[in-house]
Amino acid sequence: MHILIIGCGLAGLSAAITAAKAGCTASVLAPLPPERSESVLAAGGINAALNTKGQDDSWQQHFRDTMKAGADLADEAAVRNLTEHAPALIRELAAAGIVFSRDKEGNPDLRYFGGQRKMRTVYAKAGIGKQLVSGLTAIARRYEAEGKIQLLLHRKFLRFIPAGERFAGAVVENTVSGTLEYLSADALIVGSGGMSGLFPKTTGSCVSSGSVSASLFASGIEMGNLEMIQYHPTTFETPQKRMLISEAARGEGGRLFTIRNGQRWYFMEEWYGKNGNLMPRDIVSQSIYKVCHDMKLGLDGKNQVGLDLSFLSDDIVHGKLKEIADITQTYLGLDPKKEVIPVYPGVHYFMGGILTDRNHRTSIPGIYAAGGCACIYHGANRLGGNSTLGAVFGGRTAAETAFADGQCHHLSENAGHAAEESARALMRDLQGKAGTGKERPGQILSDIQNAVSQHLGIVRSADGLETGETLLAQIGDRKPYFSAGHIADALAVQDLRLLGSAMLSSALFRRESRGSHARTDFPQRDDVNFKATCAAKFQNGRVCIQKEEIGRTFDAG
Repeated sequence: MHILIIGCGLAGLSAAITAAKAGCTASVLAPLPPERSESVLAAGGINAALNTKGQDDSWQQHFRDTMKAGADLADEAAVRNLTEHAPALIRELAAAGIVFSRDKEGNPDLRYFGGQRKMRTVYAKAGIGKQLVSGLTAIARRYEAEGKIQLLLHRKFLRFIPAGERFAGAVVENTVSGTLEYLSADALIVGSGGMSGLFPKTTGSCVSSGSVSASLFASGIEMGNLEMIQYHPTTFETPQKRMLISEAARGEGGRLFTIRNGQRWYFMEEWYGKNGNLMPRDIVSQSIYKVCHDMKLGLDGKNQVGLDLSFLSDDIVHGKLKEIADITQTYLGLDPKKEVIPVYPGVHYFMGGILTDRNHRTSIPGIYAAGGCACIYHGANRLGGNSTLGAVFGGRTAAETAFADGQCHHLSENAGHAAEESARALMRDLQGKAGTGKERPGQILSDIQNAVSQHLGIVRSADGLETGETLLAQIGDRKPYFSAGHIADALAVQDLRLLGSAMLSSALFRRESRGSHARTDFPQRDDVNFKATCAAKFQNGRVCIQKEEIGRTFDAG
């Protein structure tokens, strides 16, 4: 059995390794090598109830914290599976040589993270992503040497090719040669990351543009809970992006404040008690928004508050939080041991994405999704440390499911030939577009990003969402220039406009406030009408949104 995997971050690497162990071959498709994937940016840690701190922790408590933070919008069975297997997964990763910070007893060390009252976030100072990616890459390289994994770099996914209703292969663009290629496979696992390309500045990587998810959406795959966008509470802006100040800073004791009546006001502690700085991210971000916009109390008259680490020991600030100290010194020119870090929420993670069932199947048989591109574990808000866990465990589960489904499905020779002919026809059509269109794709994309970001912020309203939809509809009349060798860029702009429209429509459809989705016109949570998945699909030339039962199961084909 041969599996095509899109993305070489944590989800893609985990899926490839699992497939190789099962006796499959895997081709991993990515524009850049693993060391350049968005997963490398993960700073805080990876969650597991190891219970090594004498706090009587358990996977059941991890499960409850995850469900509560996600405002009960995640599939209970999927979250139970994730949290129950997390401790064994950490032990397996450690045994494989992945480096974690250690406590005095030699166990992987743990720290507090938002929304969790127990220490269960395994870390490597503030660079967990680098360690996980490096470790999994080393394992994947061994299978690559055995011919079980093939890394196909400098490729961009364009379209999947079906055989009947099932996946049969994919058309991709080689960004070095500029040629189009058809890759046949028995299954497709998507681990392409979130949808950062729909916003002008996020904490994510520009590589994680969302173009793969957008392409799949344009081709009919269902998406879920696209309105659920996590604004990380502590970021700051640079000319290129928003830089993340990891939740690890508050996990080690950092405090948020602003100035009120001439004195420091630790607003999170006043509103939520002594652990207020470690409330779930949606609550912290919405609280900072309230301080800055509703109360007009932003620090120094700007939309920002202060993060104080100065009272922490030098061993913590320049040891455990070294990466944070380096970032603030490099980009802000300040030492957090001596000066306050100015922060404000920034787009960080997408709880919504490609809709999957608890086994990571999608609405298209033969296509699976895991990691930041998938809607499965996080509901309406993600706990810090659960994204890395969900990516590694999700990639593994997706590969196991793909292998099990593949044992019951075999594409006929005639179907395979028909799929290849469809691919060749598509490639001729795309190549024929070269030289057509009028506008630079980058300019159209910039306008799409502005329309989405201005109307899909921390707080939303019907008027703003409808305005955003109108702007995107108008952009649909503009034609991107298809340049030979850069077909993917023009195609992505068209697809991302549709996906952006689905995001706005999903937020308009959900007439309540839940988790990261805050509506000024519907400020209350409504479990009667909206304790459900908002499913989005592009069909018959239009974006359709409807409610689906949480935990929907898809056909294996």
